[in-house]
Amino acid sequence: MPDPRHFTTRRGFIAGLGFGAVSLYGAWAAYGAAPLPFGGHKDTAAPEPDAHGGHGAAEAPAEAGGHGGHGASAGMAPEEFHFEHDYFIQRHTQEDGSVNPQVSEDTHSHAAEEHDHGHDAGGEPVDVYLMAQKFSYSPDVLRLKAGQAYRFRMMADDITHGASIQLGSASRIIRLRPNTVTEQTITFTKPGEYLVYCTVYCGQAHDAMQGRVVVA
Repeated sequence: MPDPRHFTTRRGFIAGLGFGAVSLYGAWAAYGAAPLPFGGHKDTAAPEPDAHGGHGAAEAPAEAGGHGGHGASAGMAPEEFHFEHDYFIQRHTQEDGSVNPQVSEDTHSHAAEEHDHGHDAGGEPVDVYLMAQKFSYSPDVLRLKAGQAYRFRMMADDITHGASIQLGSASRIIRLRPNTVTEQTITFTKPGEYLVYCTVYCGQAHDAMQGRVVVA
């Protein structure tokens, strides 16, 4: 005849295992990790479809300053920049090869005058276009007026370049990338010559990549 104490001990051991398993499952449920649907945590409701049939993913905030910041322009495509740059050079090139956006020839038509965004009696900045390429700036000499605000629209034409515009003891350093139009509004307060040079190594003639801004 088996010893009843042995049966009681075995039953108690099995019961203890059962209670231990229930306790462990309760701990899983408390942390939302229970594998069965009665784990005790609420299911997250699926997001309702938006007007475009998607599921309402939150939009990432736009970066300050347009494409990537640092004054990047959000509204001008590379093709448009090339067109405006070429027109800017053609319209404002002087006899000495410099470019002066404040000077217009009388032979231009009224339509051309309207196309020139640089002349606005309302006090808007004058548009200036500057393209960086191996190993020069176009235009390489700009003639501007002291006290006038200028909206520099700039872009690299081949690889990444830089443009450091010397402003007395300080300088304005701008990184120029291919196919990305960057805008900076600058007002030269004093007459003089201001050097523009590349700050990103772009090849063997990098050190010779310079331009000038002549302010009167």
